[in-house]
Amino acid sequence: MRSLLLATFAGCLLLACSDGSGPGDGPALVCTAGSTEALSVGEHRVLNPLQDDACLRLPPPPGAGAEHLYVPVATEGEEAQDGVSAPFALNGSAPATASAPAPTSARLSAFRQAEPAETFHDMLRQRERVLTGSPSRVLFDKAQTGSVSSVPPVPGEQRTFDVCTSRQCNAFTQATATAKAVGQRVAIFVDNDAPAGGYSDADLAQVGTLFDDYLYPIDTVAFGRESDVDGNAVVIVLLTHRVNALSPNCNTTGSVILGYFFGADLLPRSSGNPGSNEAEIFYGLVPDPGNLDCTISQEFARSRLPATFIHEFQHMISFNQHVLVRNGRSEDTWLNEGLSHLAEELGGRQIPNAECPVSGSCVRDFIQGDLENALDYLTSPENFFLIEPGSSSGDLAERGANWLFVRWLADQFATDTLLGTDLTRRLVGTSLTGVANVQAVTGQTFQVLIPEWQLANFVDDLPGFQAASPRLRYKTWNFRAAADSIARTFPLVPDATNGVGYSYAGVLRAGSGRHVLIAQPGAASSVDLRLTAPSGQEPVASSVQPRIALVRIR
Repeated sequence: MRSLLLATFAGCLLLACSDGSGPGDGPALVCTAGSTEALSVGEHRVLNPLQDDACLRLPPPPGAGAEHLYVPVATEGEEAQDGVSAPFALNGSAPATASAPAPTSARLSAFRQAEPAETFHDMLRQRERVLTGSPSRVLFDKAQTGSVSSVPPVPGEQRTFDVCTSRQCNAFTQATATAKAVGQRVAIFVDNDAPAGGYSDADLAQVGTLFDDYLYPIDTVAFGRESDVDGNAVVIVLLTHRVNALSPNCNTTGSVILGYFFGADLLPRSSGNPGSNEAEIFYGLVPDPGNLDCTISQEFARSRLPATFIHEFQHMISFNQHVLVRNGRSEDTWLNEGLSHLAEELGGRQIPNAECPVSGSCVRDFIQGDLENALDYLTSPENFFLIEPGSSSGDLAERGANWLFVRWLADQFATDTLLGTDLTRRLVGTSLTGVANVQAVTGQTFQVLIPEWQLANFVDDLPGFQAASPRLRYKTWNFRAAADSIARTFPLVPDATNGVGYSYAGVLRAGSGRHVLIAQPGAASSVDLRLTAPSGQEPVASSVQPRIALVRIR
């Protein structure tokens, strides 16, 4: 039995330590006896509908009946500007009978309004991919980078920085700021023109010490070392109202950019980066309690600084390891973000609550948002990408999927499961990116990993169920209990059917799929399930690399 660490939102969360439309024409596929998948309870299969498994038969159940979870998924892992997706139809019937028309699933679409803050972050990751994929890019001379240490900033020192003034980060303004806290690893500057009611010197000193003592070692152990292109041995943080200005109407939108890192700062201005500060720097917002359009209280801003620091620092390390050290491209957005959200989880697990004085709970400050995003994704996995497109609107549910998948990878393939740092260092310390990176580190194909992960998302900690394979579980989380701890019902509710007459048409999006629970009562006949394109006459498009995940639950 895994022990439970966390309790309630007010204190801490609970974690364990150890578009549908109507069906098309009736499908032409006919199942045969050779299509039968007879599984033992707890056993699972990953099937290929492009080969022999587009039509599969569940055999007659024993006297007590049987229950299977059937999940069609898209396993394509390459990023694309508009995303990789394809329509599909799933029809069930008794053997040798035509599929009768039936109502489609009543589950509602989980599409939500785009999150402006996340749109901005996804834009930065895509810009980095373009910058680092250019054959004409210019890097700093490795023979000189960091070889001559310049003097680190000192408290009270002033410096002028270039800061983004547009949501595309293609326009800049100069901001003069003063060093307020300087530690061994970080120098925190505050914009001289920041609004009144901002951070106190004591707040900034505490956050600087937190970075030195916890955030820096947590990130560097998990992901590797940052660069030092400016040779001053510290990471610069600029806290400025210019970040707030990127979310001008946050009171209306409910979304605010907390901070960001942009890899262009680690490339020379001579490589087409007029706004590069040629330094290890990330940016954060400041309190602005008097702003009627985007009101940022001192408490809100202060409580979110540490998680912002640990998240953006992972992006900085990743850029160094992939681009500057190994001369590759920056990491794919979905994996880059998944690792940064895992960094937040690592902070929540390892930092004592005394270091999170505003809320009194580092789990709440670092992990609450990740859990909420994950549960939003699990509300309807079919409606969201894991491999989000370049044109992504930045939906937070996608971030939840990113974190969930990386967390599951760490649970399965890291030697130090709880923290997963063995796996994360290998994912970051390489020139490989995205699906190629994951496959190299795990030794498994995406066509196996994605179906098994999607099964785990439902059957992990399912009462009364024990999987035959440890791959169908999370070792470090009990998400059903975690949802209960923040007064949410576990949201992943599969379509429930006996299979006969079931008919659904929807869309498979890269990394995601639809969960269908097929309960056959005792003495029932076999059930035939056909996964096809919406017409029922052709297979699902091969571009999405469709697979079927199947597990017998009882």
